Amino acid sequence: MSGLRASMRLYGLVKNSGSSDNPQRQPVDILCTVNRTGGTAIRAFVSRLDAELMTRSAGLDDYRVIPLRTFDPTAFIGAHQGCLMLHICCGFVAPAGHSLLKDGGLMPMGWYAYSEIGHWTAEHHLDLGSQMANLLQSTYERNHLRNYNAWLNELDDASPAELAWQTDEAWRHLQTAASPDSREHRHALFDPVDNRWRFAVTDIDIHQPHPESPKQGALN
Repeated sequence: MSGLRASMRLYGLVKNSGSSDNPQRQPVDILCTVNRTGGTAIRAFVSRLDAELMTRSAGLDDYRVIPLRTFDPTAFIGAHQGCLMLHICCGFVAPAGHSLLKDGGLMPMGWYAYSEIGHWTAEHHLDLGSQMANLLQSTYERNHLRNYNAWLNELDDASPAELAWQTDEAWRHLQTAASPDSREHRHALFDPVDNRWRFAVTDIDIHQPHPESPKQGALN
C-alpha cells in the first residue's frame, strides 16, 4: 500500500464501504468536502483531537480516525483525473450568529491545497511548503496558543485512554463554548492547558483560498 505521506502529520476520517477477506485491505470511503468551484477535497486534520471531535459531529457516527499516511489515495486520485486536493483543517468555525455546534455539526476551518499527481506511488510524498506552516503558526498565535504545535506533537503519541479523556473534555466544553462576539465569524481552537475553547477574529471565507500547490517529492 502507498499511503498518503506528507511533510506534516495529517489525519482523516474513513468508514467501511464494503467487505474484504483481508482486514488490512478493507475498502473505505474517506470524508471529503467540496469547494466553491465544485472540486472534491479530502478533509485532512492537522490535529488528532479535531479529527476525533469531528466523528461526534452530526451524521458522522460511522467514521473513524486514521493517520493519512495509512490511507492509499490511488483510487481517489484516479477518480479525479490524476489530481489530489486536500482541505487542511485546523480548529473549527463559529459562524456569525451561531455557536460552534451549528445544527449539531462542526465546521472545520482550513485551507485548500491542490496538486497534479498523475499516478501515486510509494515514492511519493507531499511537501506542503513553508506557506502552510506559516499559516498554521499564525493561526496558533492569533488564538494566543504560540506553542500549540508542540502540544499537537505530544497528542500524536497519546495513549487511547489519554486521547479519549482529552476528546471528552473538549467536547464537554464545546457544548457551552460561545464566542465573545457573535456578529462575526470566529475561529476556535481548544486550549489544553486552560481547558477551554479560544476564539479569534479572522477574515474567514468558508471556502478558503488555495495556498501554494504541494510539491511532489521522494521519500527519505
